[in-house]
Amino acid sequence: MKEAFTLYGKRAVTTNEQEGKGQGVIPAMWADFYKQGAPTGTVYAVYTNYESNEHGAYTYGIGTEEPGAGVLAVVPKQDYLVFTTEKGPVGEVVPKAWEKIWQWQEQQERAYGTDFEVYDERAQNPEDAQVDIYISVKNPR
Repeated sequence: MKEAFTLYGKRAVTTNEQEGKGQGVIPAMWADFYKQGAPTGTVYAVYTNYESNEHGAYTYGIGTEEPGAGVLAVVPKQDYLVFTTEKGPVGEVVPKAWEKIWQWQEQQERAYGTDFEVYDERAQNPEDAQVDIYISVKNPR
């Protein structure tokens, strides 16, 4: 069980289909986020307001726990299963971890509440990064 916390940043609505076809918002959001200056603390990518499941629309956002831009999301107190990526280029290890999550969810039940990725000190070098991905679950195991 992880306690609730608030994230501040920007968000947009997208789908996995749009992102997979290169028509999504995620790469542009990351570029815009870093144009505003490198953050000093942990950065979060959050997935919330799921329309249905991995095939529907959802809200994606990038932010930190430092008040600044508007409230991105209030991450609720919830049960999560944590997936840790391999170490390597962030653009490779994070999608590879999501592939494993999608395979895992074929046998398990996701809550489709609020999910998030944690880019902490292990992800400071984007070419040799490691990221934790928190997936909201209904029945933690």
